Amino acid sequence: MSGTRPGTYFSLLGPVQAHRDDSPLPLGPPQQRALLAMLLCRRNAVVGLDELIDGLWGGEPPRSAVGTVRSYAYRLRRVLGGGLLTHGRGYALQVGPGELDLTRFDELTTRARAHVCAGDPEAARDLLARALEMWRGPALAGLPGPQARIQRERLAELRLSVLMERVELDLRLGGHGGLVTELTGLCLEHPLNDRLRTLRDAALERGGREREARTTPPGAPGGTSTPPHLPVPAQLPYVPGDFTGRAEAVRDLLDALAPTAPETVAVCAVGGIGGIGKTTLAVHAAGRLREHFPDGQLYANLRGVREDPADPAAVLAGFLRALGVTDPALPEEPRERAALYRTRLAGKRILLVLDDARDAAQIEPLLPGSPTCAVLVTSRSTLSGLPAARRLRLDVLPAAEALALLGRIVGEERIAAEPAEAAALVERCGGLPLAVRIAGSRLGARPAWKLADFLRLLDGRGPASGPGFGPAFPGRDGPEGSVEACFRLSYDLLDAGQARLFRLVAVPRTPALDLASAAALAGLDPAEAERHLERLTALGLLESPAPLTYRFHDLLGEFAAARSEERDAPGERTAALLRLADHMLACAREAYAAERPGHPLVGLLTPTTARGASFEAGPPHIEAVLAVAVQTLEAWPSAVGLIADTLLALDPALDGSFLWAALLAPARRVLRTAEEQEDLRAAGRTGFLLGSALTRLGRFDEAEAALHDAERAAAAAADEVVRTEILICRAVARQGRADWTAADALYREAIAAGTACGNAWGTTNARSNSVSTLLRLRRYEEAAEACRLSLAAAREGGDRYGEAHALYSLGIVARQGGRAAEAIARHRESAGLGVRGGYPALEVMNLISETAAHLAAGHPREAAECGERALAATQRLGWRAAQARTLRLLGTALAESGDHARARTRLTQALAHLEALALPEAAQASAVLASLAPPGH
Repeated sequence: MSGTRPGTYFSLLGPVQAHRDDSPLPLGPPQQRALLAMLLCRRNAVVGLDELIDGLWGGEPPRSAVGTVRSYAYRLRRVLGGGLLTHGRGYALQVGPGELDLTRFDELTTRARAHVCAGDPEAARDLLARALEMWRGPALAGLPGPQARIQRERLAELRLSVLMERVELDLRLGGHGGLVTELTGLCLEHPLNDRLRTLRDAALERGGREREARTTPPGAPGGTSTPPHLPVPAQLPYVPGDFTGRAEAVRDLLDALAPTAPETVAVCAVGGIGGIGKTTLAVHAAGRLREHFPDGQLYANLRGVREDPADPAAVLAGFLRALGVTDPALPEEPRERAALYRTRLAGKRILLVLDDARDAAQIEPLLPGSPTCAVLVTSRSTLSGLPAARRLRLDVLPAAEALALLGRIVGEERIAAEPAEAAALVERCGGLPLAVRIAGSRLGARPAWKLADFLRLLDGRGPASGPGFGPAFPGRDGPEGSVEACFRLSYDLLDAGQARLFRLVAVPRTPALDLASAAALAGLDPAEAERHLERLTALGLLESPAPLTYRFHDLLGEFAAARSEERDAPGERTAALLRLADHMLACAREAYAAERPGHPLVGLLTPTTARGASFEAGPPHIEAVLAVAVQTLEAWPSAVGLIADTLLALDPALDGSFLWAALLAPARRVLRTAEEQEDLRAAGRTGFLLGSALTRLGRFDEAEAALHDAERAAAAAADEVVRTEILICRAVARQGRADWTAADALYREAIAAGTACGNAWGTTNARSNSVSTLLRLRRYEEAAEACRLSLAAAREGGDRYGEAHALYSLGIVARQGGRAAEAIARHRESAGLGVRGGYPALEVMNLISETAAHLAAGHPREAAECGERALAATQRLGWRAAQARTLRLLGTALAESGDHARARTRLTQALAHLEALALPEAAQASAVLASLAPPGH
């Protein structure tokens, strides 16, 4: 149940509405409903106040915008109940499963695509039709504001895409007779949509009206239709609305890439110095080419100028996912991955934009083999080994175009008022678009400034008392010098504190920092840090993608890092990293205490000097912590105790996000340092977390080795609280190997150790986890008692995760006791708690066990339907062991329901996964597979 009042249902697929128990709710005037729509589109996530204001009014909000938004939120909260929450300077609307029509629409289309993959187009067609029936007119109909317009267009494209999927299925099922009229109307409504015309012509030809058809039917050579289960990739990033000039370059790219009858892949390479506008030009031209590539556009930033350029294999994985390949189907070997990628592109009209390439070797694996595709590459390098049909080397903007760009940023009237000064300014920027943008942003934020005054500041001729005034272009000698010069336009205007923070923010290898982290990094009060950061953002030296979050443009990050190397001693940079790591531990410790109330480990983590702060667990935060952990150890190995505790405090967040694979390399690095530093406590704690990750990833042999060493280190360090957790994890690993006797002994040892050292949370967790083992050993009363004790302890301690896990265990006990209905109810209750608490792994576990309960009840069709949902959930998490077990149960359910063809497919997949992971269920999958009649019998 969500935070809104029970029985609430929201609608976006038409006029925005909300109902409670079939009665409409008063949502207020259109702008208030537009605010609600923004929160629904980002359901369960925080939307910042600035973003809401921008979405309602665009670039010219009224002075009362902040008060108006808060008033709207207050009124909506009175209508909707407690589900509308305030988070700092933003709001989040809690929406539960089944409470929004768009979520239901997505669920139906996902299920339909699963049926297509499983070879059941009729069921898929019916699900898509049901999904489309949910639309009551244009989405967000009648709502004002730029965000409503953007979402209306996005949802209209989504509906059209799903509609075309349904039409393609109708064609496959022989329903062409009733499609011609519908498709003719759609073609008139969308005259540039090649896919619709192709579908209409296919319907005409199958109805014997070939002469009326004007395009190639789907599936024939040269056809452009997209398989119904694949969304069309549209990955092009945003292009600034002030794009100016480059008319000849745009025309060259359009001429070279617009397909005619190509015999080879068209490749264009755009080169030039940093800041010259390569990316902006490429994305602008790619946008102009959309209609020529109806099967989609793929985009990748190859990070060619960074120390960590993109790995082509990783880029291929991202492209393949966009083309509909699921993670389990991704080949591990790079050449096989490239071959599958080219197979997926064969015959499709797709444009690839490969941005900031390092060299030809990085690009070669990404080139398609089909001449219907085209490639647009940007790079600072000449890419001499790249076979390009057209090479384009960008020069600086001509004076007239640079002036026009500056005018679009600061206003034409200011250029007209000081034409000589404007010309001098763009000359000082060297015609570099990035420099012009930074100078324009500086002036745009200060409408009272004269251009002449700004020029004097750049030349170092400002008032002597002015802070940070100095020459803006020192050492300028040629085009490459102007890259640094463009950033000094703002950097040289910073005072000492701002400049120091600018430099230090570039030290950690993280994509972004929030306010609290930046303050800790520099050792500043958050209020002072916020003033500095906002100043840096206003000058264009930082970007703020979300409220109180900051990041660098790649080039500015390099510039800031270079300034830090010049100005900051190595000891200061190391001290900054240590302060940041200390802050991250403080945040993670608070989150640990909230997620695992009463756990004694919270008081045993390394003391920190950082202020406490809320830590919302999630992929970006975890990845940032891991990056800072490794970097801190590289600079200061003696900090291994602090870093080990920081990683250990991430345990609940990792359970929630299931980012265990991302932990492996950093944990091994920390463990190696702990051993080198002879820090047994750090070695035990890091080894435990490494073993946990390996266990959850189904790598039980590696897990047991890591956990054995970790237990020995923890025992030597008298770290008994952590040793309790290690024993539990060892038991889970033995359980995964079906070694029930060993698992039982380890659980009993963990309960004894936890009781002795006061780790009540650990003893409760051990009891709850031991239920499956006790049931396998036919100790049914002990299993039931363990569940009852775990549930009572979790509820008494306010432990949401423990409560959900205990309910899951009760479901297993009920299933083993022949009470399938009770088991299903328990699993659904536990899964609901897991979803609301942010524990996707628990949702997966419950879906798998619910599938088994349906099978035990003799309901194979319900089991198959639940198994499909479980399979999708395991694939989202990348949990291979759970996926293997789900495939076995799903195959068994399909076999029992008589669908032997699909059962054979699923069981074959299950067997491959189970054998690869050396899981004992392989024998069961093999037995069911052997019992099926051979194909054709």
